Amino acid sequence: MSKSLGNVIDPIYLVNKYGSDAIRYSLIKDIPFGQDGDFSEKLLVERINNELANDLGNLVSRTSAMIEQYFKGTLLKGIVDREIKNELDLKKINNYMDNLELHHAITEIWSFIRAVNKYINDKQPWEIAKRDKKELRDILYTITDSLRIISILISPFLPNTSEKINAQFSFE
Repeated sequence: MSKSLGNVIDPIYLVNKYGSDAIRYSLIKDIPFGQDGDFSEKLLVERINNELANDLGNLVSRTSAMIEQYFKGTLLKGIVDREIKNELDLKKINNYMDNLELHHAITEIWSFIRAVNKYINDKQPWEIAKRDKKELRDILYTITDSLRIISILISPFLPNTSEKINAQFSFE
């Protein structure tokens, strides 16, 4: 962007149209901290649709819907499946954050979000619901606990979204 070239984008317009979390996410994801980078509204919309809505939004929505459908909105504590925990590399994320490589930190967090979505697809809780309520509870508890961790990890980048997830699942 350059005032002399006349290709500036009004940040107030973008925030009013897309929300501050989406703008913050897109800028941090696409432009390494302290460096120049490219920005386009088209890429912003793609990030919103593909990552924020499809990856994270659908994960939250699916999880909430299954808890409501199978447990009337109240999920008791279960056993966390260690398989999904192995998909999360907190050390790597912390290292990226310490080195102000925020774009890499977001990429690593999103890798975990995608792993949790894959976990749902692989475990097929809708099928398990037909035969084993305890196993279903453990699967949904694993997913919900993963969402709790995701909410913490995204809070510097998506503070409003993090708060909404916390409220929706009663995370403290």
